[in-house]
Amino acid sequence: MTSIQPMRSGPPSALVAPVLGLAAIGALVVLPLVVLAAIPLVVATVMAVGGVLVLGLTVWACIEGLAALERWMERDSRFQR
Repeated sequence: MTSIQPMRSGPPSALVAPVLGLAAIGALVVLPLVVLAAIPLVVATVMAVGGVLVLGLTVWACIEGLAALERWMERDSRFQR
């Protein structure tokens, strides 16, 4: 049976420290790039939601306009038989 070695405490070894430093620098570079890459996705999502909202308002306005036209045609004597 192999024995489980206890976790080593203290500072990292001389080989691990530069790797951890490079990983930290890489994270500082990669995270802003990921945030910048998400901007077009957010803009596209907002534009799509806005387009659906405009479409819905346009349909609603058309229905209201047709209803107003119908009421006007029912009251106007030129359309009475």
